[in-house]
Amino acid sequence: MELHAIERSADAFQQGLTGLQIQAVAERAFGPGAEVRSATELGGGMYNTTYRIDLAGRAEPLVLRVAPEPARQFHSERELMRAEYASVPWLAPIADLMPHVLAADFTQSVIGRDWMIQSFLPGTPAPELLGSYPKETHAAFFRQMGEITASVHAVAGPWFGPVGGPGQARWSEAIVASLHLIAKDVESCGLDAADLRDAADAAHADAQILDEVTVPRLLTGASGLEDRTTLLAGMMLLPMQTLAAMAECRPTAMPGPRVIMLPVWT
Repeated sequence: MELHAIERSADAFQQGLTGLQIQAVAERAFGPGAEVRSATELGGGMYNTTYRIDLAGRAEPLVLRVAPEPARQFHSERELMRAEYASVPWLAPIADLMPHVLAADFTQSVIGRDWMIQSFLPGTPAPELLGSYPKETHAAFFRQMGEITASVHAVAGPWFGPVGGPGQARWSEAIVASLHLIAKDVESCGLDAADLRDAADAAHADAQILDEVTVPRLLTGASGLEDRTTLLAGMMLLPMQTLAAMAECRPTAMPGPRVIMLPVWT
């Protein structure tokens, strides 16, 4: 196998696979006759480790995405790949725009990590190419993005909270639970989470205001919009100073501040 990996330090959050591990994954997904000709690690992500893989006998490449080891995941980011997998049937309105999931294994019996294989979508990421188009064309692009987002947000769900559960009957309960998980992560890095605990108490005290929202709607995806001041993590805006310290606590290949939205009913 021809393996092209991104060089990372031993304590980096994202950790790659060996050629033998990638081959083992392919055999689990497609049988003992599967042969990986090449695997190229793709950069740009912040959480999963991702490879473009070419298999013997397949004309089109595939994408292998591997979740972090369970022990390396924050409480507020636990099993994000499983949440993403659970959200696929709910994303039916945009199914024609999405890669197809060809195999998934959450037993962690092959490489000790969750993984998923998807079809490869050819193209160039918009942040890399949009700037080469005239400014007057950008409005149409973002209008289309808004239409896609609106179709996702129109999907109603069975509860508030992560798509894969645990779910809450009321929005206030989901917000309080989310804030407490983030506070736990902040405190695990030796940081003060008093403001997060206060926010959770405020959400609990004024729950009747939040609970005016009675129908859960799907909120999912990563927009890739840069924000130099704050980062949206789940349902909470965190100051960049806190995020920087958390990044030091859990080293990562994060390329820069991005808007991250976990798959949740909100």
